[in-house]
Amino acid sequence: MRITVRAFATIREAIGTGYAEVLLENGSDVRKLLEALARKFGEAFQRQVLLSEGKLAPYVKLLVNGRDIEYLDGMETRLKDGDEVAIIPPVAGG
Repeated sequence: MRITVRAFATIREAIGTGYAEVLLENGSDVRKLLEALARKFGEAFQRQVLLSEGKLAPYVKLLVNGRDIEYLDGMETRLKDGDEVAIIPPVAGG
């Protein structure tokens, strides 16, 4: 299945793109997607998004089709072909 990933702000800068498509096996979840992105984009991605034990950094928001995974099944949120996942770092302003 094909998943569209949109990266914003510092994550976009770290991986060098704001848009990527990832092919995953049917039935994959958010965790599998993040593992695939870590393989593709390496340490720059991992430092921005994941903790050392492979968990999502607490300040990063992941949205699947506009819905925060915190209100779905977290890292076990199942994905389907054509889903769009947004990765949003913390935003500060003043």
